[in-house]
Amino acid sequence: MDSALVDHGIRQLWETDRGQALERLMDAYGDKVLHLAYFYLRDRHLAEDLAQEVFIKVYRNLETFRGESSISTWIYRITVNLCRDRLRSRSWRSQTLESDLSSYQSHAPDAEARMVEEDGRRAVLEAVMSLPAHYREVVALYYYQEQPVGTIARMLGETPGTIKSRLYRARVMLKARLPREEAER
Repeated sequence: MDSALVDHGIRQLWETDRGQALERLMDAYGDKVLHLAYFYLRDRHLAEDLAQEVFIKVYRNLETFRGESSISTWIYRITVNLCRDRLRSRSWRSQTLESDLSSYQSHAPDAEARMVEEDGRRAVLEAVMSLPAHYREVVALYYYQEQPVGTIARMLGETPGTIKSRLYRARVMLKARLPREEAER
């Protein structure tokens, strides 16, 4: 569905039923906001708290949304800003990675193959999470949130060339950090 139509529909619904409009936004973007926050914060509980903060801000500020971008881009931008604020407020470098891969379904036929597949996903996720924040954020937005380079550039206030460069450098770092068979996936 065209994002302009969705944005228009949400804005119309906002005029008549704000609760319903917020519920639709949370249904549409809640998981993506949570995953993006997790990539920044590396802690599931903190990411859940931050996702709630994002939608509180959306609720409070949707009336002032200027429509210069899609609502999804605006919501992701709020998420990125809150994550950056949170990271600046504390030292997160000492925190360990909380592996929460249970939400991913394995399609491997037997237990051994599922374990190998899960180990591979875990290795990739740990490698991504070990990247510096400015590389991790573009990897999360591009590969996990499936956002185009231009949208990521607008979200982060960078040029598309900078985003492409960060993606390239992140891939180089990941290739160096992953075992050969994981880097080829």
